[in-house]
Amino acid sequence: MKESIAIALAVTVIACSDAEEHAAGSGGATNATSNATSGVGGGGGAPPKTECTDNCRYVRAGSSGDGSDWSNALGELPETLERGLVYFVATGTYPGYVFDDPGREIIRVLRATEYDHGTDVGWNASDADGVAELGPVSIEAAYVELDGRDAMRIVGTFQSTVVAIDAPNVTLRGCDVDGNFQEMGGMHSDGACTGMTVSGDGVVVAGCRIHDAADDGVAIGGSSGVSFSGNVIHALHGCGTDGGCGPCYNGHSDGLEIYSLKDSEIVGNLIYDVASTAALFFGNWADELGNGPSEYCENVLLANNLMYSPDTGFVAYIEDARGVRVLHNVFWGLHQGAYGGLSIGQNVDDLDLYNNAILSINYTHIGGSYDAAEHRGDYNLFGVALGQWPEQAHDVVASDAGFAAISNVDGPAVADPAPADFAPAAQSPLIDAGFPGDATIVIPPNDFFGEPRDDTPNIGAIE
Repeated sequence: MKESIAIALAVTVIACSDAEEHAAGSGGATNATSNATSGVGGGGGAPPKTECTDNCRYVRAGSSGDGSDWSNALGELPETLERGLVYFVATGTYPGYVFDDPGREIIRVLRATEYDHGTDVGWNASDADGVAELGPVSIEAAYVELDGRDAMRIVGTFQSTVVAIDAPNVTLRGCDVDGNFQEMGGMHSDGACTGMTVSGDGVVVAGCRIHDAADDGVAIGGSSGVSFSGNVIHALHGCGTDGGCGPCYNGHSDGLEIYSLKDSEIVGNLIYDVASTAALFFGNWADELGNGPSEYCENVLLANNLMYSPDTGFVAYIEDARGVRVLHNVFWGLHQGAYGGLSIGQNVDDLDLYNNAILSINYTHIGGSYDAAEHRGDYNLFGVALGQWPEQAHDVVASDAGFAAISNVDGPAVADPAPADFAPAAQSPLIDAGFPGDATIVIPPNDFFGEPRDDTPNIGAIE
């Protein structure tokens, strides 16, 4: 199945404006279209407007109607949502919400925009201004779509998870997931522990910005068929019980933590400003605390991601995983002896590693070892060669990857990187140095921005 995952899990991304600016380097293309092998860039016209007959309801803060049109809008999402209906939400502040209504017809909750707001009866142009702000959201029922359309913020409360997805076949798109972390006197005083958790099959998270949590940005576990694409994760504060900073468990921040994740894709995301453990962490507790190999990650595509973590020991950890394709990513930070890049641990089988820019690879840190039969790769650029990954015929070793605005392995660190900073500058060793793919290794046809690759692709995420 590993050659077909990109087709099977292709998704359309309507990116939120903040995520678009960071993840696609463009503040204007808010109707960008993506597939499973590109980021949130690219072209695409406006999506069709929602057709409303008697299937739409309208929500405007402060109203008290029955929701039949904007003149009679509901004041907030009702306690019971009707299956098969579309709920348009206008600018305003709303309480948190639990989606728990059973059924198989899709419930759609859409941010109302000037372009698409259902009926014109009672509509005011100001309803599209600013953001619709909700408290924490918990999705406990299947077949729910929540599309913030660039203008919905979900805000965490003290010790909360901002968005918890605990059901299958859920789509979350175009939302600002704001942990609202605050501290006073060096102690966590307000805001969420975690930005988002996912524990459902067939979940799509696209074009969202997840930030300012005390601990993890996003944790995905016990799921299959997940598409996590075109998102930005940043500003994770590493604040919890282990450091005596606050009540959140341990406080070892990971940008994206995955465990027992199968047949899924992580594509075109930007992760940076992580205070503690790593931008990406494959959970490694299945053998000691779980059900053993049945809970290893399996058949996961990592493509076109930008992961920059100069403040952590490693940018990413891969352990307890089978069938991981790592293609056209950037794993970069600061050289710290044998630290600073990608750590590969135990129980890693069927690993493909091609066309990545990686600061270094370290096996020994978490007890791994190179296995020529199981760990395949070539055409990667390494900032530092530690001698733990045998250099292949087309690998490149260069302390300066020639990024447009990201420094060499010795720094200085960049505090707030944009995707364009990772583009290869003139004379970069990344240019045209990649592998075009073959019948076994299927290279993503588009880059982070949705631009097509040719027969001499660049190493890294950007052409």
